[in-house]
Amino acid sequence: MLFDLRSPGRRAAIRVLYAFLALLLGGGLVFFGIGGGAGSTGLLTGLEHNGTGTASGFKLIESRVTSTRRAALAAPHSAPAWDAYARAVFQLADTNYVAATSTSAAGFTADGAKELAILAPIWKHYLSLAPAKPDVTLASDVAFSFFAIGTYSVAETAQEVVAASDRTVADQWAQLAVYAYLAHETDRAVLAEDKALSLTPKAQRPALKAELARYQPSKGATGATG
Repeated sequence: MLFDLRSPGRRAAIRVLYAFLALLLGGGLVFFGIGGGAGSTGLLTGLEHNGTGTASGFKLIESRVTSTRRAALAAPHSAPAWDAYARAVFQLADTNYVAATSTSAAGFTADGAKELAILAPIWKHYLSLAPAKPDVTLASDVAFSFFAIGTYSVAETAQEVVAASDRTVADQWAQLAVYAYLAHETDRAVLAEDKALSLTPKAQRPALKAELARYQPSKGATGATG
């Protein structure tokens, strides 16, 4: 199975990403299980975002950030150490994610955005260490977070890890194509789109291709936002 849903924070991230992308695509067919086969989850998994936590929980996460930062700086070439540091920073950012209300949309607060700004170089360094088995859960959280704040280039690098973790799921490659188009990484987007189409039943390919065309530079798609 592509996703490990046992972590509350993980469930939270996937739920919001799915809902946000579904809204962004305006009810399009991408990410609704086209050609995914076994293991494909689509974007409408029934999961709940926990939002901000208790004060004691917040302090525990802050303490974890401090300890994992020290461990990572002491071991600059240790992928597990930087993985743990990135996870802790994401958890801190996630405490600053607010759910949608009747008067406002869901999203990260200014404090959450600041934590994500810290997370970006940590994630980049983690990837530079070329871990033998990249942390797919962390990658999905990073993809969700940076897509949500419109930093598509970071989201694209994380989604590459998610898509590569199970190369048979069309949804994940289509999602990667969208991120890459939005990040102006056209060559990567085309490769991801081709992969998604190859995994999609022939009858559904025209609809998927038309949906992804909305994000191609020639269509003015890279100027789109959430």
